[in-house]
Amino acid sequence: SDSNWESEEEYKKKIYEKMLDGKTPEEFEREAKKSFKETPAQMKLLIVVDKLLTGFDAPHATYLYIDKSMRDHDLFQAICRVNRTDGYDKDYGYIVDYMDLFRNIESAIKDYTSEAFDLYDKNDVEGLLKSRYDEAIAEMNGSLEALKDLLSGVKNPQKDLSYIEYFCNDEKKPEREILYKLTSSVVRSFANCCDRLISHYNYTEKEVDKIRQKIHEYNRIKDLIKFASCDYIDLKAYEADMRYILDTYIHADESKMINEMSNMSLVELLVDDKNLTPEKILNSLNCDDPAKAEIIENNIAHEIIQKMNTNEAYYSRLSEMLNVLIKRRKEEALDYAKYLTEIVAIARKVLHPEEDIHYPEPIRKSSARRAIYDYSNGNEELTLMLDKTIRESIMPDFKENEQKSRKICHSIYNTLLKSGMDKKKAEEGTKEIFDKIVKIQPEYDN
Repeated sequence: SDSNWESEEEYKKKIYEKMLDGKTPEEFEREAKKSFKETPAQMKLLIVVDKLLTGFDAPHATYLYIDKSMRDHDLFQAICRVNRTDGYDKDYGYIVDYMDLFRNIESAIKDYTSEAFDLYDKNDVEGLLKSRYDEAIAEMNGSLEALKDLLSGVKNPQKDLSYIEYFCNDEKKPEREILYKLTSSVVRSFANCCDRLISHYNYTEKEVDKIRQKIHEYNRIKDLIKFASCDYIDLKAYEADMRYILDTYIHADESKMINEMSNMSLVELLVDDKNLTPEKILNSLNCDDPAKAEIIENNIAHEIIQKMNTNEAYYSRLSEMLNVLIKRRKEEALDYAKYLTEIVAIARKVLHPEEDIHYPEPIRKSSARRAIYDYSNGNEELTLMLDKTIRESIMPDFKENEQKSRKICHSIYNTLLKSGMDKKKAEEGTKEIFDKIVKIQPEYDN
């Protein structure tokens, strides 16, 4: 061989060392398995040779690609790696057989399960291996019918706002979960069978196009409800894959990414995104103006509730402002452009209270001081005194130590007395400040 070119073995060694990146083979294998199980969106493919046939449980593993000869016990153990369901995004595993082992697979299942099913009727255990096309079509049709029944409860005319009013309340959470599950099911099943609907199952092009349009509309409604109910905050790792399937099989237009869900909420996008204007963000929601307004109001209300315990007085005030604005909108007392300006202003106050100019400069940048300032009805002098007292008396792990907590309370009580407060009010104030501010504010944790 040419000494100026690396040999195949040298090339393999270089790649191997690059993969390990200084780790031992054991460390690399441990981290690879952990990534495959815990972060499937980042590690979608795991290639193994004579590895993980037993004792490796990854429920989200959906596809098994076989490209080597296997039989009997090894083959059966291998196909069992994808037989676990994983929530509503996985109903069964798929075997992609490059080695024409299908008969061996059937034989392996028969050999290793026959005794386990001896007491069952033959019809009950037939079909452990199924055609993915038959199953996908059955799942698609069933999901379409179920979605039709589920949405029949929405009052007519079935506009965007009607869907939001029907699904977006606490009592309807189970129905929302069913909507998400069925929509994911119909998208996935259509993607699995659409290439054979015409050629093998006698569907017409018109029928397939009609199904595609239905699925696209159901997915739009699902996205609408997720935004309006704030459920999008809990999106799972497979959502990126589902988006790929939608763009590939359901909708041919160029996809638009309006939100990196893992990084920003919708309210954060409205306030902090430097690349998109609020108008463009709301237009990307793909619904009418009343529905857009309902979505953003629900999201701001959700943010307020999430932050309420950090400063009850401040966020209660913002909640009242939001309710007044909602009432004005519903009474059509302001146009959409004016409404959008005011709703974004409230959203900014929710996310960035440190920018609120009603706080004096020494107070504004500290969440703890802002909470005390609002509690004391805007008494700047008392706020600074209490903040200084609390910080001087704080000790590590005070929340779990009664004596340390009592010392802080004693300091607060004395400060309130010095400010001119009577004993009874000072006692009540001490308890409220300690419970609602000192124990809550992260600034006082150290």
